[in-house]
Amino acid sequence: MPVSARLARLVQWCAQGVRRFRGWLDLTWLGLLALAAAIVALGATVMVLGGVAEDVTQHNGLATRDVANLRFFTDHRPGIVVSAARIVSQLGGVAVLALIAIAAGLLLWRRGLPIAAAVAPAFALGVAATLAELAKQLVDRGRPPVSFRLAAESEASFPSGHATNGTAMFLTLGLVIAVFVFRAPLARVAMLAGTGVLAGAIGVSRLVLGVHWPTDVLAAWALGATVALGVTIGATLLVRFMPTDPTPPQAWLRRAGMRVGRLLALERHSAKRGISLRAA
Repeated sequence: MPVSARLARLVQWCAQGVRRFRGWLDLTWLGLLALAAAIVALGATVMVLGGVAEDVTQHNGLATRDVANLRFFTDHRPGIVVSAARIVSQLGGVAVLALIAIAAGLLLWRRGLPIAAAVAPAFALGVAATLAELAKQLVDRGRPPVSFRLAAESEASFPSGHATNGTAMFLTLGLVIAVFVFRAPLARVAMLAGTGVLAGAIGVSRLVLGVHWPTDVLAAWALGATVALGVTIGATLLVRFMPTDPTPPQAWLRRAGMRVGRLLALERHSAKRGISLRAA
Protein backbone atom coordinates (compact mmCIF):
# COMPACT_ATOMS: atom_id res chain seq x y z
CA MET A 1 0.00 0.00 0.00
CA PRO A 2 1.40 3.43 -0.92
CA VAL A 3 2.57 5.68 1.89
CA SER A 4 0.03 8.34 0.93
CA ALA A 5 -2.82 5.82 1.25
CA ARG A 6 -1.58 4.71 4.66
CA LEU A 7 -1.33 8.31 5.78
CA ALA A 8 -4.85 9.05 4.51
CA ARG A 9 -6.20 6.00 6.35
CA LEU A 10 -4.44 7.08 9.56
CA VAL A 11 -5.89 10.58 9.29
CA GLN A 12 -9.34 9.13 8.65
CA TRP A 13 -9.03 6.80 11.63
CA CYS A 14 -7.96 9.69 13.90
CA ALA A 15 -10.84 11.86 12.67
CA GLN A 16 -13.33 9.09 13.35
CA GLY A 17 -11.89 8.62 16.83
CA VAL A 18 -12.20 12.33 17.59
CA ARG A 19 -15.81 12.36 16.36
CA ARG A 20 -16.68 9.33 18.49
CA PHE A 21 -15.03 10.89 21.54
CA ARG A 22 -16.83 14.20 21.00
CA GLY A 23 -20.15 12.41 20.56
CA TRP A 24 -19.56 10.29 23.65
CA LEU A 25 -18.95 13.40 25.76
CA ASP A 26 -21.70 15.33 24.00
CA LEU A 27 -19.40 18.31 23.43
CA THR A 28 -19.37 20.98 20.77
CA TRP A 29 -16.22 21.33 18.70
CA LEU A 30 -15.36 24.47 20.70
CA GLY A 31 -15.85 22.55 23.93
CA LEU A 32 -13.63 19.75 22.68
CA LEU A 33 -10.95 22.29 21.75
CA ALA A 34 -11.16 23.85 25.22
CA LEU A 35 -10.80 20.42 26.81
CA ALA A 36 -7.76 19.65 24.65
CA ALA A 37 -6.19 23.00 25.58
CA ALA A 38 -6.76 22.31 29.28
CA ILE A 39 -5.12 18.88 28.98
CA VAL A 40 -2.12 20.40 27.18
CA ALA A 41 -1.83 23.08 29.87
CA LEU A 42 -2.02 20.37 32.53
CA GLY A 43 0.87 18.54 30.90
CA ALA A 44 2.88 21.77 30.75
CA THR A 45 2.41 22.53 34.46
CA VAL A 46 3.43 18.99 35.38
CA MET A 47 6.62 19.39 33.32
CA VAL A 48 7.44 22.73 34.98
CA LEU A 49 6.84 21.24 38.42
CA GLY A 50 9.07 18.27 37.67
CA GLY A 51 11.83 20.47 36.27
CA VAL A 52 11.88 22.84 39.24
CA ALA A 53 11.72 19.97 41.73
CA GLU A 54 14.70 18.33 40.02
CA ASP A 55 16.69 21.58 40.19
CA VAL A 56 15.94 22.01 43.88
CA THR A 57 16.67 18.44 44.94
CA GLN A 58 19.81 18.20 42.81
CA HIS A 59 20.99 21.75 43.65
CA ASN A 60 21.43 22.81 40.04
CA GLY A 61 19.66 24.83 37.35
CA LEU A 62 17.30 27.48 38.65
CA ALA A 63 18.13 26.65 42.27
CA THR A 64 21.69 27.98 41.83
CA ARG A 65 20.29 31.48 41.19
CA ASP A 66 17.87 31.53 44.11
CA VAL A 67 19.98 33.80 46.32
CA ALA A 68 20.51 36.40 43.61
CA ASN A 69 16.87 36.30 42.51
CA LEU A 70 15.60 36.62 46.07
CA ARG A 71 17.83 39.62 46.66
CA PHE A 72 16.00 41.41 43.85
CA PHE A 73 12.83 41.32 45.95
CA THR A 74 14.39 41.96 49.34
CA ASP A 75 16.48 44.87 48.07
CA HIS A 76 13.42 46.58 46.55
CA ARG A 77 10.78 46.52 49.23
CA PRO A 78 9.80 49.95 50.55
CA GLY A 79 7.38 50.16 53.44
CA ILE A 80 4.24 50.40 51.30
CA VAL A 81 5.24 47.29 49.32
CA VAL A 82 5.90 45.35 52.52
CA SER A 83 2.52 46.39 53.94
CA ALA A 84 0.77 45.30 50.76
CA ALA A 85 2.70 42.01 50.79
CA ARG A 86 1.58 41.27 54.34
CA ILE A 87 -2.07 41.81 53.39
CA VAL A 88 -1.90 39.78 50.17
CA SER A 89 0.01 37.01 51.91
CA GLN A 90 -2.89 36.54 54.33
CA LEU A 91 -5.10 35.59 51.37
CA GLY A 92 -2.95 32.49 50.94
CA GLY A 93 -3.62 31.19 54.44
CA VAL A 94 -5.56 27.93 54.59
CA ALA A 95 -8.24 29.32 56.91
CA VAL A 96 -8.95 32.34 54.70
CA LEU A 97 -8.94 30.25 51.55
CA ALA A 98 -11.27 27.69 53.12
CA LEU A 99 -13.78 30.40 54.05
CA ILE A 100 -13.65 31.84 50.52
CA ALA A 101 -14.01 28.39 48.94
CA ILE A 102 -17.00 27.47 51.14
CA ALA A 103 -18.73 30.81 50.58
CA ALA A 104 -18.12 30.68 46.83
CA GLY A 105 -19.32 27.07 46.68
CA LEU A 106 -22.56 27.90 48.44
CA LEU A 107 -23.20 30.87 46.13
CA LEU A 108 -22.47 28.80 43.03
CA TRP A 109 -24.72 26.00 44.27
CA ARG A 110 -27.56 28.41 45.03
CA ARG A 111 -27.09 29.83 41.55
CA GLY A 112 -27.90 26.39 40.17
CA LEU A 113 -24.49 24.92 39.42
CA PRO A 114 -24.07 21.15 39.83
CA ILE A 115 -22.63 20.14 43.16
CA ALA A 116 -19.49 18.75 41.49
CA ALA A 117 -18.69 22.20 40.10
CA ALA A 118 -19.68 24.09 43.24
CA VAL A 119 -17.38 22.09 45.54
CA ALA A 120 -14.46 22.05 43.08
CA PRO A 121 -12.61 25.06 44.62
CA ALA A 122 -12.81 23.58 48.13
CA PHE A 123 -11.77 20.16 46.87
CA ALA A 124 -8.82 21.68 44.98
CA LEU A 125 -7.74 23.48 48.14
CA GLY A 126 -7.77 20.23 50.12
CA VAL A 127 -5.78 18.36 47.47
CA ALA A 128 -3.24 21.17 47.07
CA ALA A 129 -2.69 21.58 50.81
CA THR A 130 -2.13 17.83 51.19
CA LEU A 131 0.32 17.62 48.29
CA ALA A 132 2.22 20.71 49.43
CA GLU A 133 2.60 19.30 52.92
CA LEU A 134 3.84 15.97 51.54
CA ALA A 135 6.35 17.77 49.34
CA LYS A 136 7.61 19.79 52.31
CA GLN A 137 8.21 16.61 54.27
CA LEU A 138 9.95 14.84 51.38
CA VAL A 139 12.23 17.68 50.25
CA ASP A 140 12.74 19.26 53.70
CA ARG A 141 14.34 22.40 52.30
CA GLY A 142 15.51 25.14 54.61
CA ARG A 143 14.10 28.67 54.56
CA PRO A 144 16.11 31.69 53.44
CA PRO A 145 18.39 33.19 56.12
CA VAL A 146 16.70 35.12 58.91
CA SER A 147 18.24 38.33 57.58
CA PHE A 148 15.95 38.08 54.54
CA ARG A 149 12.75 37.38 56.43
CA LEU A 150 10.10 39.81 57.57
CA ALA A 151 7.79 37.10 58.92
CA ALA A 152 8.30 34.18 61.27
CA GLU A 153 8.07 30.77 59.59
CA SER A 154 9.28 27.45 60.94
CA GLU A 155 8.21 24.68 58.54
CA ALA A 156 10.10 23.52 55.45
CA SER A 157 10.35 25.90 52.52
CA PHE A 158 9.62 23.85 49.37
CA PRO A 159 7.06 24.47 47.98
CA SER A 160 5.33 27.61 49.23
CA GLY A 161 2.12 26.50 50.92
CA HIS A 162 0.51 29.92 50.56
CA ALA A 163 1.25 30.08 46.84
CA THR A 164 0.23 26.46 46.22
CA ASN A 165 -3.06 26.74 48.05
CA GLY A 166 -3.91 30.18 46.70
CA THR A 167 -3.16 29.18 43.12
CA ALA A 168 -5.17 25.96 43.36
CA MET A 169 -8.23 27.52 44.97
CA PHE A 170 -8.42 30.81 43.06
CA LEU A 171 -7.61 29.28 39.67
CA THR A 172 -10.19 26.54 40.20
CA LEU A 173 -12.76 29.13 41.19
CA GLY A 174 -11.93 31.20 38.11
CA LEU A 175 -12.09 28.18 35.81
CA VAL A 176 -15.41 26.99 37.25
CA ILE A 177 -16.99 30.42 36.84
CA ALA A 178 -15.57 30.76 33.33
CA VAL A 179 -16.85 27.33 32.28
CA PHE A 180 -20.22 27.15 34.05
CA VAL A 181 -21.35 30.74 34.66
CA PHE A 182 -20.01 33.16 32.06
CA ARG A 183 -20.81 32.85 28.37
CA ALA A 184 -19.14 35.93 26.90
CA PRO A 185 -15.51 35.18 25.89
CA LEU A 186 -14.29 38.52 27.23
CA ALA A 187 -15.85 37.85 30.64
CA ARG A 188 -14.24 34.42 30.75
CA VAL A 189 -10.82 35.81 29.89
CA ALA A 190 -11.21 38.59 32.46
CA MET A 191 -12.16 36.08 35.17
CA LEU A 192 -9.19 33.82 34.44
CA ALA A 193 -6.83 36.80 34.24
CA GLY A 194 -8.09 38.20 37.54
CA THR A 195 -7.74 34.96 39.47
CA GLY A 196 -4.36 34.33 37.84
CA VAL A 197 -3.07 37.75 38.91
CA LEU A 198 -4.34 37.16 42.44
CA ALA A 199 -2.61 33.78 42.63
CA GLY A 200 0.57 35.33 41.27
CA ALA A 201 0.42 38.18 43.79
CA ILE A 202 0.26 35.73 46.70
CA GLY A 203 3.46 34.06 45.51
CA VAL A 204 5.25 37.37 44.99
CA SER A 205 4.21 38.52 48.45
CA ARG A 206 6.06 35.55 49.95
CA LEU A 207 9.21 36.63 48.11
CA VAL A 208 8.86 40.24 49.25
CA LEU A 209 8.58 39.00 52.83
CA GLY A 210 11.71 36.90 52.24
CA VAL A 211 10.23 33.67 53.61
CA HIS A 212 10.65 31.55 50.46
CA TRP A 213 13.17 30.99 47.71
CA PRO A 214 11.99 31.89 44.18
CA THR A 215 11.99 28.23 43.12
CA ASP A 216 9.70 27.46 46.07
CA VAL A 217 7.15 29.87 44.64
CA LEU A 218 7.64 28.76 41.03
CA ALA A 219 7.04 25.14 42.03
CA ALA A 220 4.02 26.22 44.09
CA TRP A 221 2.47 27.99 41.12
CA ALA A 222 3.03 24.91 38.97
CA LEU A 223 1.62 22.55 41.62
CA GLY A 224 -1.38 24.76 42.30
CA ALA A 225 -2.12 25.14 38.58
CA THR A 226 -1.79 21.38 38.10
CA VAL A 227 -4.33 20.73 40.84
CA ALA A 228 -6.67 23.45 39.53
CA LEU A 229 -6.62 22.11 35.98
CA GLY A 230 -6.95 18.50 37.07
CA VAL A 231 -9.86 19.18 39.42
CA THR A 232 -11.67 21.42 36.93
CA ILE A 233 -11.30 18.91 34.09
CA GLY A 234 -12.53 16.14 36.37
CA ALA A 235 -15.48 18.20 37.63
CA THR A 236 -16.45 19.23 34.10
CA LEU A 237 -16.41 15.65 32.83
CA LEU A 238 -18.30 14.47 35.91
CA VAL A 239 -21.01 17.05 35.31
CA ARG A 240 -21.45 15.68 31.76
CA PHE A 241 -22.52 12.35 33.25
CA MET A 242 -24.37 13.50 36.33
CA PRO A 243 -28.18 13.10 36.34
CA THR A 244 -30.22 16.27 35.96
CA ASP A 245 -33.66 15.14 37.23
CA PRO A 246 -34.82 14.30 40.78
CA THR A 247 -34.47 10.52 40.27
CA PRO A 248 -30.68 10.04 40.22
CA PRO A 249 -30.39 6.26 39.70
CA GLN A 250 -32.91 6.12 36.86
CA ALA A 251 -31.61 9.31 35.28
CA TRP A 252 -28.01 8.14 35.44
CA LEU A 253 -28.87 4.79 33.85
CA ARG A 254 -30.95 6.43 31.16
CA ARG A 255 -28.23 8.94 30.34
CA ALA A 256 -25.54 6.26 30.35
CA GLY A 257 -27.68 4.10 28.06
CA MET A 258 -28.13 6.98 25.63
CA ARG A 259 -24.38 7.56 25.49
CA VAL A 260 -23.62 3.87 24.97
CA GLY A 261 -26.25 3.70 22.24
CA ARG A 262 -24.77 6.75 20.54
CA LEU A 263 -21.30 5.23 20.73
CA LEU A 264 -22.52 1.89 19.28
CA ALA A 265 -24.31 3.72 16.49
CA LEU A 266 -21.09 5.55 15.63
CA GLU A 267 -19.19 2.26 15.69
CA ARG A 268 -21.71 0.61 13.32
CA HIS A 269 -21.57 3.63 11.02
CA SER A 270 -17.76 3.51 10.99
CA ALA A 271 -17.77 -0.24 10.31
CA LYS A 272 -20.20 0.09 7.40
CA ARG A 273 -18.16 2.94 5.97
CA GLY A 274 -14.99 0.84 6.24
CA ILE A 275 -16.66 -2.06 4.39
CA SER A 276 -17.85 0.23 1.62
CA LEU A 277 -14.38 1.73 1.25
CA ARG A 278 -12.76 -1.74 0.99
CA ALA A 279 -15.38 -2.80 -1.54
CA ALA A 280 -14.64 0.29 -3.60
